[in-house]
Order: sequence, then C-alpha cells, then structure tokens
Amino acid sequence: MKPFKVLVVQPILERGMQTLIDADIDIVQPNSLEDETLAELAADCDGMLVRTKTIPRKIIERATKLKVIARSGVGYDNVDLEAAAQRGIYVCNVPQANANSVAEQVIGMIIALAHRIIKADKALRQNRFEVRETFIGSELKGKTVGLIGFGSIGQLTAKKCAFGLDMDVVAYDPFLENKNKFDYLTFMDSVESVLKISDFVSLHLPYSSELHHFIGEQEINKMKGGAFLINCARGGLVDEKALYQAIKNERISGAGLDVYEEEPPQKNHYLWELDNVIVTPHMAAHTKEALEAMAVGAAKEIIDVFNGKQPQSCVNKYLLDRKINETIN
Repeated sequence: MKPFKVLVVQPILERGMQTLIDADIDIVQPNSLEDETLAELAADCDGMLVRTKTIPRKIIERATKLKVIARSGVGYDNVDLEAAAQRGIYVCNVPQANANSVAEQVIGMIIALAHRIIKADKALRQNRFEVRETFIGSELKGKTVGLIGFGSIGQLTAKKCAFGLDMDVVAYDPFLENKNKFDYLTFMDSVESVLKISDFVSLHLPYSSELHHFIGEQEINKMKGGAFLINCARGGLVDEKALYQAIKNERISGAGLDVYEEEPPQKNHYLWELDNVIVTPHMAAHTKEALEAMAVGAAKEIIDVFNGKQPQSCVNKYLLDRKINETIN
C-alpha cells in the first residue's frame, strides 16, 4: 500500500503526474468537480493538487489527513488560506513557472494594440484593404510602459520592454527589496504617478478582497489620455464597467484583457462591443512549457512536504506562523 494519497483535482500534463508516480504516491482523480465529491475524496487524501477549481472551507475542513494543497499556477485566490492555516495545511504555488509565458502575452497585447493588428485583421477579412490608410499605428520605441506589481512576471515584462522594444519602463511595488539592481527602469513612489505618465499600464498583482476594483473609475481617469490598460493578472482587479465607459468615451484608447471579473464571462459581454479591446480566455499561462513547469513544480512541493521539508513557496506561511504563535502564547 502506498504511503501517501494525492487528490489531483483537475487534469495536469503528464510530466506532473509522472513526478508523483515516481515518488510512489497514490493518485486520486475525481469524476466530478462538485464540492461534495471533492470533499469525500479529500477526506482520505494527504495532499491536493489543484489548478483553477475553488477549494472552499467546507472541503478543507473535511480533509482531516490533508497536509498540503499545491496550486499548479501562480494565483491562489481560489483556495481558502485561512481555513487551511487553521488546520495546519500548507498552501503552495509555483510563482516562477509561468512567468515567461505570461510576460510574452503581455508583450503580444502591447504590440497588437499599438499596431492595430487585430482591427486590421478583421477589416481585411471583410475585403477592406483600404484600412491601411486609416489604421495608423504607433511605434513602441520611446513609449512608457508602467508596471504595477513587480514580481517574476513584472520583472520579465520589464526586461522584454526595455531591451527588446526600447521602451521606457516605470514600476510601482512597495514590497520589493533590492530595487537598485534594476537599473534599466525607474521605480515610482505611487500608483498615481505610474498612471499619469504611462502609455501602457500593465497589472501584475494577486487578487484579494482588499484589491477588488484596484483599477476603477478614479484610477482610469488618472491615466494618460490615449493610454492602454493590460490585465493578464486577475479579473477582479479591474472595474469592467468603468473600463468600458472610459474606452467608449475615448478617455483611454483601449485594453488587452486575459482575465475577467466573472469567468467564464457572460455571453455577449459589453466589452466585446469595443473593437479596440483585445480579449483572450485566461490563457496567458497556457503554453506547453508553462503548463508542464507548473504541474511538475506543484508535484514537487507536495513531495517535499511528504518528505518533511518546508515547501519552497508557501503562500499561507504568515497565517501558519500566526497560528503557531497563538498556540505558544
């Protein structure tokens, strides 16, 4: 009998599964993503590997053997961190695994918006070759891209913009240490200062209730006229209604969006009306390379915990530490 069981909630690439198999771990896969089904299976499992499925308190509380929940990805807002910490369960992610893939998508959106590629593609398919005279784009050289949040994805995006596109890069991240080593960009002292001078504003933040509608009507009104907003981070960060009004009224020029307040978005979403908005279905991290790295990374975090090691990226460590301190005191 294998010593540990892991509930793999959603399918992952084969190398991730093989990593668990090679560690002699018993893999459990659900035939349904209903909470009740997952709760029943999790009750007999030592670990859980999840992608996008929400793991609420009611599942965690029934998983009495659970030691670790590993997220095959960067974001972790789909897992109840507090409930996990109260049970002494590690919640891990793989913050480096999809950084290059997402950064490339951000760059792709910036180029497509600046050169009106999507609009021109649609027009030419309608036999409108003459749009070449009216769809006049902009070079990116010398334009300013503002990054709000400067973790792994933000840092790679900055490099690609600065060295690949010859753009000026500014960033805001109050939590970042050792800022002096990034000598190819300028750090700003506030979000407002980034919004005011950037031709492209790109979000690189996690989502939390405190950051809900981080970019709303007031923030959009502070953006440079003619600027574009890029969001390949989390949908709830942006007030979509405010964004729609700002673009429709030509307050800003457009947006590139990979994430939405509600996923999947409603059919015929009002943002779809705007031809200067590029949309993709939360797929920035969906390259073969990134999916494989996320799956393997999450599997390795689980294996480390089973072997009595600390996980490399424990996103609820501060809550676990607080629980320990409260117990001691």
